[in-house]
Amino acid sequence: MRILVNNPYLFQYFSLVVLLLVLFGISFYKGQVALRKWSGIALIVTPVVYFYLILEAYTLNIPYTDDFNLLETIHHFHVANGFVGKIEVLFEQVNQHRFAFERTVMLIMYFFTGTVNIKTQILLGNLALLGIFYLLFLTFKKEQISWYYFIPVPYVLFNLIYFENAVWGIAAIQNTPLIFFALLSAYGMGKNDQKGWYLGVAAALLTTFTSGSGILTWIIGTLILALQKRFKLLFVWLAIAFAIVLFYFLFDYQVIPSHTGSIWPHPIFNIIFVFAFWGNALYLDVIHPIANSFYVDMIWCVLLGAGILLIFFIWLVRLIMARTTLWSDWFLWGAMMFAMGTGAMFVISRPINTYVMYGGNIFSRRYMIFGVALLATVYVCVVILVKNFKNGKNIVAGLGLLCFLALNFVSYYLSVTSIRKFHEDLAIDSFYWTNHKTFLTTGDNFGDIPFWNHPTRMSNMIDTLDANGLLDFDQFKQLPEHKRIITETGDKATRYNGRFDLKISYLNDLNNVPSKFLRFEATHNGASEPVYFVLASANRTILLPALPVPNSVGDLIQKQTYYSSNYQYSLYRTKLPAGLFEVWMMEKDPAAPGKWKSYFTGKSISLLDSTLAIK
Repeated sequence: MRILVNNPYLFQYFSLVVLLLVLFGISFYKGQVALRKWSGIALIVTPVVYFYLILEAYTLNIPYTDDFNLLETIHHFHVANGFVGKIEVLFEQVNQHRFAFERTVMLIMYFFTGTVNIKTQILLGNLALLGIFYLLFLTFKKEQISWYYFIPVPYVLFNLIYFENAVWGIAAIQNTPLIFFALLSAYGMGKNDQKGWYLGVAAALLTTFTSGSGILTWIIGTLILALQKRFKLLFVWLAIAFAIVLFYFLFDYQVIPSHTGSIWPHPIFNIIFVFAFWGNALYLDVIHPIANSFYVDMIWCVLLGAGILLIFFIWLVRLIMARTTLWSDWFLWGAMMFAMGTGAMFVISRPINTYVMYGGNIFSRRYMIFGVALLATVYVCVVILVKNFKNGKNIVAGLGLLCFLALNFVSYYLSVTSIRKFHEDLAIDSFYWTNHKTFLTTGDNFGDIPFWNHPTRMSNMIDTLDANGLLDFDQFKQLPEHKRIITETGDKATRYNGRFDLKISYLNDLNNVPSKFLRFEATHNGASEPVYFVLASANRTILLPALPVPNSVGDLIQKQTYYSSNYQYSLYRTKLPAGLFEVWMMEKDPAAPGKWKSYFTGKSISLLDSTLAIK
């Protein structure tokens, strides 16, 4: 599927969705039931299929940061002594979490295949989206609402707003199944029967040992059983919950002190922060440096979060006042509580002391999945609230479809470049490790190593994983040793057929310190395409992926292609070593498959601690 990496066919995807939407609309005016049915089904299926095609194309079987730690536990599990030793490995604490589910998935994969495939792990984790999708669809059936009103849901669930969660191994196998298990637990408890209760207990156990916030499912189940007045089952539920919590916090557990402060010195700021988390589906993939700038998308996140809170209270009042309830009423209430409770836990653990619209990069992209799932759930709630009012229902569905389509299209347009960068950075990580004992994907400075720059842990871990067949990290055997790259692939007599430039600016880093930010730029006029910027000095050769720059929206429509003929790569100055470097462009040699060709740009750059210059 490399074809989708080189060209994601966004124009064609957008055009297909618009065409299907037009056909769906026409079917109502002409009374063509068959056209309405098949165009509606296609509208639901298209974003789902495109999402998984993009994932298949952009994900790699290469670990990233904490993925190494999870892989290491497979080895530890095999060498552990006795049953208790293996249980300690399976439930090993990571911060406040116990990743027993993630480790079990990897152990099962290892048992059947003899190794662990990160790409497969990512795809398995993202399959949980289909579970969330199906549970929300079942509520429409239970409420006897036409499936046509469900069409907006896949466009909010299957997008790239949460791209980090979608393409990172540990995030994909953790957060998405976590939400699905929590919703499955609420679904089981809402069924108000014995089988549903068993399902609720099983799903709550899975949720608890997928991530720390999974403990919320026991609180949610308690509230549901109490309001349903199922007191005998409530007693048993509480006994199981008590036993699980005791095991969680007493079995081989170490309390990790928090140094992030408290929410109480700035309660108003942190209430707004909670709103922002609940509405984070609108947190756009644009640069949010930590600076006193005004971020409009954050304002929309806060407003959406406040609206979600309003719908939650309306739903709660409806639930309390209802003479009879359906399982869907309890399920949707539990689903909202889990996502909103996770947001509250996030803010408690990371309080802020200023207005969130000035906060910069306050969210990791992997947390957007909670806001997306919450928004989809709230949309379903609103449709149910107005289901007896045809005009109101149509207005909600129309606005939902319009907003979710826009969110879906914008997320792909902005974030395909982000997952392309992640893809190419991961692909070159093995080269960096082999030649420079560092990673391009990890750390703020050149030479940084994951796991607190420990001098031997990463080396020992990679050796252990490689010896156990859990890692094939040498992805670039076809590249020469870094000092021989130019001598084997380049010739100064042949110059690069294009333009190269280096842009230098200042951008606040994660410590809110203005830092030098470099952007390497190149254009190309030849038939082949550059793959890497090559910085060559007497001591080091550094490769940086040459990432194609997206076309503007106008050019995307006119040229019907996502990428332009311009290339760039951006990073902070600290990610590069000091020295005087010649700049080359490396391409795949069209005359020799599997070989590389480097072209001198005629430029050199001086990367010193005190000065930066290009010649």
